Amino acid sequence: MHAGGDRHFGTAFRVVQQTVLAEDGCEQYELFQSLDDPDTMVLLERWATQELLEQHMAAEQTRDPAPLQSLIALWAPGTTPTIERSET
Repeated sequence: MHAGGDRHFGTAFRVVQQTVLAEDGCEQYELFQSLDDPDTMVLLERWATQELLEQHMAAEQTRDPAPLQSLIALWAPGTTPTIERSET
């Protein structure tokens, strides 16, 4: 099953997305799926300042992990996804 193939995947992502978008300084939080490889997803986050991004990263460490774990379970059951970060 591809990440977008499960009808619950979009709903699970929206739960995570709405939580992050509600944070101070989050300007964009979107998930894009590759047309060439449907198992490849890119998450685009844009923050008003570096400080607000760092606050978000710290908050992720204390936030309830259940919504994100649900999203990962739908995306890649039984595996740990590869995460690469790029900052501009």
